[in-house]
Amino acid sequence: MTRSVACALASALLFCSCATIARPPQPTSLDHGLLIARVLSRGALIRYFVSAADAGALEALDASGAPMPGLKAVSGLAAGGYIVFFDLPAGRYILRGASFASRGVRYQLPSLASSAAQRAAVLRPGGAAFLGVYNYDANWPEFETALKRCGRIIGHWLTPWLRRPVLPRDADLRIFDSSLAAEVAALQAVRGALSGTQWRRAVDARLRELSAAEPAKLEGTLRPRPLPLQAETMLSWRDTLQWGEPRRVPAGIAWQRPGGTAQIAVFYTTAAAPGFAGWDAAVAELRRAAAASVEDSSEVYEVRVATRSGPAARVTTYRYPDGALVGSRTTVFQTETTLIPDGGGLFTFRLRAPRAEFSSVLPVYREFLLQLVLGSPQAKND
Repeated sequence: MTRSVACALASALLFCSCATIARPPQPTSLDHGLLIARVLSRGALIRYFVSAADAGALEALDASGAPMPGLKAVSGLAAGGYIVFFDLPAGRYILRGASFASRGVRYQLPSLASSAAQRAAVLRPGGAAFLGVYNYDANWPEFETALKRCGRIIGHWLTPWLRRPVLPRDADLRIFDSSLAAEVAALQAVRGALSGTQWRRAVDARLRELSAAEPAKLEGTLRPRPLPLQAETMLSWRDTLQWGEPRRVPAGIAWQRPGGTAQIAVFYTTAAAPGFAGWDAAVAELRRAAAASVEDSSEVYEVRVATRSGPAARVTTYRYPDGALVGSRTTVFQTETTLIPDGGGLFTFRLRAPRAEFSSVLPVYREFLLQLVLGSPQAKND
């Protein structure tokens, strides 16, 4: 790190080094990012009982992997069993310790050795990075030590207005997991707590970079279960719409909203289909349609479908009843079309609804797109 970056890091870590807070702070620089970690400790007697750390400390490393003296930080938020560090300049970081509250005291897990530098996470400017999942197994302390700690716990119960004692947790690191699946789970677990902040954008951007699928939507109250996948030839879908069974249409399937006019359709066009001119031609046609719609912004924007993203556009059209004169009774429709490339072919996703109905069904449609699994069910590509 350069001298200026080190100074920025020192000021940021000073800002972050307060106690764990309930609301994430706003970034002090657009180049600052966040780090996420999960630390679990299994019980010494009953391994089934697991405690998740709600506070942690990290340390910055220099280019050679050595700790940078004085440049440390503690977590700023605990959410979903994860701890989050905010407002950090780009650099390499290593988790040095974590703690959790239990029995009226705070247990401090052992500090990680300096030789654990290979577990360092690289934080890019303005991004989100993952420090990993640390799984500890607690050990019984010696009898005399256990009695002393029990005495401190009982003493705090009798004097709850005093500062909470911090006791060491005798434990050994059992498993360290920094896999892609673990990182996706971490990002998805904390993003809800970051809603309405700049940090949510960094988390969402990292999820898109990893091509992470959305968690399956659950059904049921007492014992929620993922909605089952319904397999088609080139994709699978979950019934998040609850619009009933789809009907078959040429090269696709379609749903119609019960009691309404809104329709959702999914098409798959192979490279060998008659009249198919390729991906570039399909996108050009989408842009022409958007530009020709005088009531819309003519903007081509990006919409996420499953683990992919593709261009989308919205157009407004008018439907005149048979026999009616132009300018008399009309129905105004809005249509959003999204294209997703797939090898030599493409997927087309379309929502069409009366303008008065469109805004209410758009969120339902977008959720449906995120829950899709693209590709042949046998291949399980996404």
